[in-house]
Amino acid sequence: MRGGIKLGVAVVVLVVLFVALNMVAGATLRGLRLDATQGSLFTLTAGARKIASSPDEPVTLRFYYSAAVAQGRPEIQSYAQRVRETLEEFRRASGGKINLQIIDPQPFSEEEDAAVAAGLTGVPVNASGDSLYLGLAGTNTIDTRETIPFFDPRKERFLEYDIARMVYSLAHPTKRTVGLISGLPMEGGFTMDPRTRQPVQTPPWQMMNEIKGAFEVRTLTGEEPIPSDISALVVAHPASLSDAAIFAIDQWVLSGGATVIFADPLCEADLSAGQGSPGVPSASGLARLFDAWGVEIPDGLVAADELLGEPVLMRSGNRPEQVTYLVWLGCDKRALSRDDAATGNLSKVNFGTAGIIRAKEGAAKPALLTPVITTTPRAMAMPASVIGFPPDPKAVTRAFAAGDKALTLAARLGGRVASAFPGGPPEGAKVAEGGALTQSTKDMNVLLVADCDVLGDGLWARPQNFFGQQVLTKIADNSDFVVGAIDNISGGSDLVSVRAREESTRPFTTVQDMERRAQASYLAEEEALEALKKETEQRLAQLQQPATDGGSLVLTPEQEAEVQKFRAQLLDTRKKLREVKKGLRDDIDRLGVQLKLINTALVPALVTIFALGLGFYRRSRRAESLAKAAKGAVS
Repeated sequence: MRGGIKLGVAVVVLVVLFVALNMVAGATLRGLRLDATQGSLFTLTAGARKIASSPDEPVTLRFYYSAAVAQGRPEIQSYAQRVRETLEEFRRASGGKINLQIIDPQPFSEEEDAAVAAGLTGVPVNASGDSLYLGLAGTNTIDTRETIPFFDPRKERFLEYDIARMVYSLAHPTKRTVGLISGLPMEGGFTMDPRTRQPVQTPPWQMMNEIKGAFEVRTLTGEEPIPSDISALVVAHPASLSDAAIFAIDQWVLSGGATVIFADPLCEADLSAGQGSPGVPSASGLARLFDAWGVEIPDGLVAADELLGEPVLMRSGNRPEQVTYLVWLGCDKRALSRDDAATGNLSKVNFGTAGIIRAKEGAAKPALLTPVITTTPRAMAMPASVIGFPPDPKAVTRAFAAGDKALTLAARLGGRVASAFPGGPPEGAKVAEGGALTQSTKDMNVLLVADCDVLGDGLWARPQNFFGQQVLTKIADNSDFVVGAIDNISGGSDLVSVRAREESTRPFTTVQDMERRAQASYLAEEEALEALKKETEQRLAQLQQPATDGGSLVLTPEQEAEVQKFRAQLLDTRKKLREVKKGLRDDIDRLGVQLKLINTALVPALVTIFALGLGFYRRSRRAESLAKAAKGAVS
């Protein structure tokens, strides 16, 4: 009886001690944060922290999360907690410039109406009509509005980037201006109709409409220095730029200006627009700049890929035939960088006879080259002469020989480089105030794309008749890539530096490795069993005699012995397979027990010891300070 009382008292004391330790830890460790995750998952990057503190006036973020509706959905609850913690990190880093509000929009409430009015997307979750909201609405003091309709858990890697982009847009509400230098009629114009030999007006490219929907676009000749109020410079198919124009681009890049360049060794969009020589697509010409940067897009070479090649229809006799065109590439998840904000959320970007970006051999100080879009390793740098005019997809297939290394189609260029005009400005060039730059003053901020056809409507949009109206239907993410790349690169170095982060959900890789090893062992045993079975059957066929007794097969003693031997081996192998599976389960169970002990005992114990130590340290410092103060008062 007394033993039971003592046990009960001990339990009560332990519970009280546990509560007391939690209270002490809560008081002493308040405000103390330690991110021990791989890749500092819960710590903002330096660029995100700068963006959080950048608003000149307060920014309000309203996080709508249907907590009650999400009950029973642990994957949503854990991700919502992840979003909330990231938003709180932004609030803390802002120094009071971000006002964060957490709102639970109950079904059929005013808060739900506010979420709908803000543009958030509610996801129906049950037959009662309840909707789950998990989105963000942001406003600034001049009522500029930005919205993330729904935080998709599948896009967790870009959670920090999406929030940083929203804060940046609210802190810089003026529509950004993009400067355009283009050798293509992207804004429309006139072309010669070969049938009537009369000029025909052409409409603006849909890509141009997409860019103008997001930015103010200013067409530049390049003969003047690039204006300082330009947020980003877009150079598309610079086939015939003067030295003065190339010098202007050179000086802009050396000053750290955001730049997106589309250069192409074989621009089919130029030919289709009636700009190139008859029957021959033209090549872009920025070799002088590329040489200075230590990169190249080799003339006369295009990327071919047997895994990314797109099917096309060609006429074979009197009937159309579908053929894979290996130089028209549908760059899907296998080719798009998951770590870059310009491509991480895309599904497919179509390229047509794209060039290849690579470091130039012998360059003294090449730019830092980070691939953004590549081919698969089953690719080839193919001579453009193989394609022919008109193109022959079958000739391309016959000439193709797969390699073992991916080719770069789009890349970011960074680092610091020298001017392409070391001898000074070329004749006729105008120099900005302060003189000509000979070296980079800031890291390069350039996205180089080795294709101009990616801009053309034909590769990513299809016209359809909709109740008498011609509408374009997207078949690829080309416009999202181009607009997203300009948006990202024009946001400055801080936004560019916010790349994809690790996911908070992690698989049990140790357990998976154990299962794979056991599975491999299991398969090896299984294959040995099959080999043994075949060998025994062959042996039986050799020993078997066509003797029968009353219509039934009579086995000789040798056959009986062989069968018994096979059965014994079969039983022994099955026993070994069971042992393999049992060993796997024992290892996993043992690992599970160890993890439980670490999570439930070791980690809390270490936290408690740390909290007590910190509390005693602070108390001793406080007592020491009081003692010194008392001694000083007495003296």
